[in-house]
Order: sequence, then structure tokens, then C-alpha cells
Amino acid sequence: MAEAASQETGKSADEDRSWNKLAVTFQASPDAMLLGHPQMSAAWRLFLFGNGSPTHHLGLLTGSPTEVDVLGMLPVGDSPDNAPSDVEAIAAPRCRRQVWLRNARGERLGYAASWISVEDVGAVFKDTKIPIGKNILQHKTELYRDMKSVFCGHSAELEEAFGAPGPFWGRSYLFWNGGRPVTFIYEVFSPTLEKYMGQVLQ
Repeated sequence: MAEAASQETGKSADEDRSWNKLAVTFQASPDAMLLGHPQMSAAWRLFLFGNGSPTHHLGLLTGSPTEVDVLGMLPVGDSPDNAPSDVEAIAAPRCRRQVWLRNARGERLGYAASWISVEDVGAVFKDTKIPIGKNILQHKTELYRDMKSVFCGHSAELEEAFGAPGPFWGRSYLFWNGGRPVTFIYEVFSPTLEKYMGQVLQ
């Protein structure tokens, strides 16, 4: 499956080994993870700190269905893969999937990297070409979203991809199924969303 995803994007496994991690300048405290960042607008607070589906929320915000452009899905074994330590909750061997989040109008709204145990790929990603939120909805998969972090930072690669300067806001969380973590997800969102929700900080 990982090889197929790489072939779809026209990239070799060696070309797609890295992922877009922010150089973090702010990370929410444990208290903020419960109540949100006090200087953040209400809309952004709900969007980033809430445990709702970004696939659904992006569609509601823009009035256009959320779609993904798959960058690749590659095996990373038991490597920490330069990911936050929460990735270690996912049983090895793992694979990493990367996507651009966009709407049907072509607006690029975000970036996501996810790590999943090789044994669970078929259960969580029944269709690797659609957003994980649509996979969950279509197949009635019962997953619990366990919010881990909300952060802000910079990435030259994402500045180029989003066509806008940073800093960028993002979040990470674990998906649980059957009492165990099955997927770790790291999301970063485009400043384009300020067009729909206003500025992040008041």
C-alpha cells in the first residue's frame, strides 16, 4: 500500500522520506488544552482545541467538500521519524501518510501527517485517497480523538506550499479504537482560514 501511494504521487520512497514539521515557537499548556488559549478568537479556539473532525469543519467553514491530495504513504518501521513523542504510542512497525487538505474549489487549507501501525492500515484507511474523516464516516468506524497538543511555528516548505508567510497554527492528537491508540495525527493549517474565521489572536 505504501509503494502504491508513492507511485501515485510520482515520487520514490527516498524522495518522500521527510515530512513538514514546524519549528515550534508556542505550545499550549495542559490547562490551555482544556480551556483554550485565552488570546485566541472563539472560532479558532473551537477549531484547534475542540475534538471535532477537521474534514467536517473545513467543509462547513468554506461551504465546499474537503478533499485530499496524497503525498505518500511510506513504511518507517520503529523509527521515531522526528515526530512528537506521542507517536511512540502507535505500535511498530509504523507507516507515515502525508496529505494536503483542500476544498473542492482548490483552496489549500492544511497539511497533515499521520502515523499508523502497519497492522491497522486496512482498518483505518479503507480508502487512502479520501480524508480520514470521510473514511470514518463512510465506514462507521468508532474512533476517539485524544487531543495532545496545539502549537504555532514556522516552516519554509509550508510557506511555499500555502503561498503565505508563517507562523502557522497546528495540532496533534491520537485516535483510539478498541481501547488502544491506532493513529497519531499532526495537522498544520493555512492562514487562508482567517478569511473564514478572522484572525487567530485577538
